[in-house]
Amino acid sequence: MTTTAAQSVRTGIRLPALLALLAGVTDVTSWILLGGLFTAHITGNLVVLSANLVTGTPPRFAAVLALPVFVLAVTVATVVARRLGARREASRNVLLGGQAALLVAAAVLSTVTTASADPDAPLAVLIGMCAVAAMALQNSYLHLVPSKAPSTGVMTGNLVTAVIGVYDLVATGGKSTAARAHWRDSWPLLAGFILGCLVGSAASTLLHDQAAIVPAVIAIVIFVGVASRKEEPLHA
Repeated sequence: MTTTAAQSVRTGIRLPALLALLAGVTDVTSWILLGGLFTAHITGNLVVLSANLVTGTPPRFAAVLALPVFVLAVTVATVVARRLGARREASRNVLLGGQAALLVAAAVLSTVTTASADPDAPLAVLIGMCAVAAMALQNSYLHLVPSKAPSTGVMTGNLVTAVIGVYDLVATGGKSTAARAHWRDSWPLLAGFILGCLVGSAASTLLHDQAAIVPAVIAIVIFVGVASRKEEPLHA
């Protein structure tokens, strides 16, 4: 592999890993502070709602609202990206900038209310929906702009890929190029998400409702980093 190709691979892995870290932080902080609301693993809310339906437990309003908000945000992101067309940098900056803005809004709202005390209060629900919409923009970016769409919010597929990659590496004595690629593409996402969950848990314990500041700061750092690049940072 040439030096340029190696740099492209490292660059292509770095951004998804950072986005996975951000998803982990956002999901855990919302789950702990907003009454078990999933904001990154959005389909987790469907599991909870299905269980509520069967057991007769009243559903949380935020969990009911999360899916349509997510769908709406993805639709808006798609419209924006399609209108920008081949201007990939502009689409990247708009979507990741929008994500950062939404998480900043959630952080600001978290400073004026104690959302964890009543996750069903209007401001608490609004904080959750800001985070849901932010994660929708992140996922939309990965599907609309780069040439491939790694999963940064749900790790099941990445775990499967990593396990298969490790098995094939062992079975071939490390000679399988495809196995190395599988492992290379999956482990940074797993590591980023797990680290994000740990950071989110620690932040929620130490900062309580102000833990929403942490994903906001991470999102700003990511946006500033990618916006300063002229080329698209994720390659096939």
